[in-house]
Amino acid sequence: GAGLPSQYPRLAGQHAEYLATQLRYFSVGTRNNDGQSMVMRGIAERMNENEIQAVSSYVAGLRE
Repeated sequence: GAGLPSQYPRLAGQHAEYLATQLRYFSVGTRNNDGQSMVMRGIAERMNENEIQAVSSYVAGLRE
């Protein structure tokens, strides 16, 4: 969840609903504004809504 500043953003502690929304955007191809979009799209498009909610809740609860 800490990310790598030059490559991946920090996700730990983000709001769960924000994370879920972004995963939904990746899954339908709405979010495609960065180099990681292809990776995230490939993951998110295979997730169902329960999995999106579970991952979002988990990541929101991560701390350093």
